[in-house]
Amino acid sequence: MSLLQEQIHGLGVALNEASLLGLEVSTERHFAAATFEILTLPEIGPPPQDSRVQIQFHGVGRVAASLRNGRWDDRNASVVVFPLERLLETVQSFHGLSISGWEFFDVHEKEFPKWSDRLSFDWRCSNVDSQHSIILFQDGRDRILDVCLWFNELTIHSPSGSIISIDVFIAGGKRWWDALYAGDERASGHGIVPLKN
Repeated sequence: MSLLQEQIHGLGVALNEASLLGLEVSTERHFAAATFEILTLPEIGPPPQDSRVQIQFHGVGRVAASLRNGRWDDRNASVVVFPLERLLETVQSFHGLSISGWEFFDVHEKEFPKWSDRLSFDWRCSNVDSQHSIILFQDGRDRILDVCLWFNELTIHSPSGSIISIDVFIAGGKRWWDALYAGDERASGHGIVPLKN
């Protein structure tokens, strides 16, 4: 599956300010799953009571991470080496911090070099040629985790396990951000305030 450029942009919008709750990888299955609590709205009515989604990544060919004790911009922060098998535990130790920046997919050529010389681990599979990537992070101010995962396909799942189409997922996220800037009360209560003109 090749993601269209407009889908890559839309996925970034839908994931902006989402809380990263978990990320785990099965190297045997070349599979990964990330759980988020997202900002989303339906066309009509209140926001969902449970806004968690799980994005499943198929055809995973590489996963690299950098856990550092220090600020994100501290080049001298010490690197904590840990195995891929402890990725879920490490992500959860940040207690679901949000991710931000609007761009998460296929930006590895720009973002990965910023910390690729300070890796905790770098797992690769020579048999899988992955087309896409996602960059995720957890910034605990004095402790930071960066992760880059390369994959071929993704599917999005609701808490009940049903598949959410990419377009529906993107539309829900776009509605939330449009509602925030329009002053819609349904987008209040998250501590996010739009910039004034």
